[in-house]
Amino acid sequence: MAFILILACIALVLVVGMARRKTGRAVTDMTILVVLFGIITIVDLLVSRFIDTGHVGELVALIIAAAFALDSLYGLMAPERQRRRDRRLRDIMQRRRA
Repeated sequence: MAFILILACIALVLVVGMARRKTGRAVTDMTILVVLFGIITIVDLLVSRFIDTGHVGELVALIIAAAFALDSLYGLMAPERQRRRDRRLRDIMQRRRA
């Protein structure tokens, strides 16, 4: 069930990105999610060797995917907030290069 909900969140991020005509941002968010899921999986495998983790890894992955989906929906409804975030990220990246 968690896998289906995670896929739905990823699909929502892609659909909202296409609706905003910012597919690059959607693909970037999806890539970040996949990397985070890999990290969560590795940590869950390592920790489960010593204690019973249950379904904590799935729950954490679901919460992160839902947060990304809500962020993309909020970006669709409030594009000015996304522009401010883009400007801040651009400024940070320019400072690193200099």
